[in-house]
Amino acid sequence: MKHRPWLVLKMTILIIILLSLSSCGYKDIDKRSFVVTIGVDKAESDDKKYKVLLKIAIPKADVKAGQEDFIISELESNSITQAVRMIKTQVPQELDFSHARAIIFGEDVMQEDVQELLDWFIRRRDIQKIAWVGIARPNAEELLKLKRKTERLPSNALFLSFGNTGTESAYIVSEYLFDFRKRLTEKGLDPILPIIEMKGAYFEINKAAIFDNDKIRMTLSEEETKILNVLLNRLSKADIRIMKKGDEEQESFFIAASQLNTSYKLKIDSNNNLIIKVNLQIEGIIEEALEDMSEEKIVESKERAEKQIKEKVIDLLKKFQEEELDPIGFGLHYRAKNFNKDDWEIWQKLYPKVEFEVNVNVKIEGTGLLNN
Repeated sequence: MKHRPWLVLKMTILIIILLSLSSCGYKDIDKRSFVVTIGVDKAESDDKKYKVLLKIAIPKADVKAGQEDFIISELESNSITQAVRMIKTQVPQELDFSHARAIIFGEDVMQEDVQELLDWFIRRRDIQKIAWVGIARPNAEELLKLKRKTERLPSNALFLSFGNTGTESAYIVSEYLFDFRKRLTEKGLDPILPIIEMKGAYFEINKAAIFDNDKIRMTLSEEETKILNVLLNRLSKADIRIMKKGDEEQESFFIAASQLNTSYKLKIDSNNNLIIKVNLQIEGIIEEALEDMSEEKIVESKERAEKQIKEKVIDLLKKFQEEELDPIGFGLHYRAKNFNKDDWEIWQKLYPKVEFEVNVNVKIEGTGLLNN
C-alpha cells in the first residue's frame, strides 16, 4: 500500500511521455506510392552511370484484367541512392518499397561490376531479400513499360512466372535477391540469373546467364538452361525430348518426367585425381510418340534416353569447367569437406582437371492413355 502512490505517479508520467511522442514517422496508405518493380539500365548520358526506373502501382477499387494502372518514374544518376532521392521529388507521396517483388537489370549494365550495383539493394532494409532478380534484354525500361492485356496488377506476369504460382516451366531459372548475393560472395558457387527477352507485346523467359564475381561470363541456350535446372534440383517435372535417328524433328519422342532427382559425390581416386560422380534419377511417361510403343521399344527408348541425357549433362559440365565457372556449387561442396586454410586455392587447381562420371537412370512408367 505504501508504494501505490509512487506506482500511480510512474504510470501517469509514462502515459504523458507516450502521448507526447511524435508519430510523424508513419504515413497513411493514401500518402504512399507503392513501388512494385525496380529497374536499372545503363545511363544514356555519358556523364551518368545508371538509369533507375521505379514502376509505381496506382490502386484501383475495381481490378480488371488488362486495365492495370501504373506510372514509371525514372532518373539518371551516378548512384542509385541519389536517383531514388531525386525521384522522390517527382511524386507527391512517400515511396514505399515493401511491395517491390522484382528487380530487373538491363543486359548492358550487367557487363560491369555487379557487386557495386547490388550494394544499395542489400543495404536497404525496406527492400525484400526474397525479391526476384532478372536480366532484361535489351533493357529494363522496355520490360517495365510493357502493359500486358492479361495482367490484373502491374508486373503480375513477372511474379507469376518466377514464383510458380502461375506458369510452371523447366526453362525458367528463378533467383532470389538473397541467393544471388550469396553466390556473388561465396567461393565455389557462381551466380545465375534468368534472361527476360522482349518479344513485342509480351516477353519470354527461357535462357540464363552465368556470372563470375563481377559480370556475365556465359549465356545458356534453352536446352542448357533446362539441364541446369535439373542439375540444381529445382524441377519437379519436365519434358525431355529424345531423338531416335539423326537429328530430324519427326524422329523424336518426348518423356514427361514427373520426378527428377540429382545427387553428387566427390571422390579422390588412387592417382590422387578428383572425380565428381553425378547420379540422375528420372521417372515419367512417354507423352508423345509417332508410333506404337511395344515393350521392346520401351526398353530401347529407355536406353536411348539415358545415353542422350548423359551426353547433354557431360557436355554442359565440361562447358562450365572450360570457362572455370561453377553454378552447381561443386567447389563449395569440396570446401565443406576439406577444412584446410588453402582449400580454395587447392580447388582452383583441381577443378580444371576434374573428371565427371555421370550415371542416368530413366524409369518409363507408361505410355500415357494409348496402349498397343
